[in-house]
Amino acid sequence: MEPSTRKEMMKKLDFFIGTWTVEIIHPHLRPTPILGHTSFEWLDDSYVVQRMHIDKPEFPSSMIVCEWNPETGRYLQHYFDSRGVTRLYQMTLEDRVWKLWRDTSDFSPLDFFQRFVGEIDEAGSTIESSWEQSDDGINWTRDFKVLYRRNS
Repeated sequence: MEPSTRKEMMKKLDFFIGTWTVEIIHPHLRPTPILGHTSFEWLDDSYVVQRMHIDKPEFPSSMIVCEWNPETGRYLQHYFDSRGVTRLYQMTLEDRVWKLWRDTSDFSPLDFFQRFVGEIDEAGSTIESSWEQSDDGINWTRDFKVLYRRNS
């Protein structure tokens, strides 16, 4: 894959750059949403780094590094959190839909499958999303919802 293609694909992630308020709606912690914040920034125009902090100790803080994977034609998210968990997620961003999934073991065993779908509003200021999990990769249950609101 030509370097310009990687650069073009990484440029599409400009959409995320800035700070966002995060609201988590967890089915076991209703009715109060859990608040937090996340930021996206460029690392030398080559990677996008996301840092997230949730204002509840049960939720880990995390750092994520996004890159373009020319072998798969998709983005790759390198996830690290305050529990010491490290994972790799496949990622796409197409037609205002942001998707993540993990269906193979990597730095961590695959104890369960995960997937995420975020729908981006037309203004690019809100992302309504949810995480799902599955024990077998066939039968899925919602884990929790996440609402992102752009601050800057």
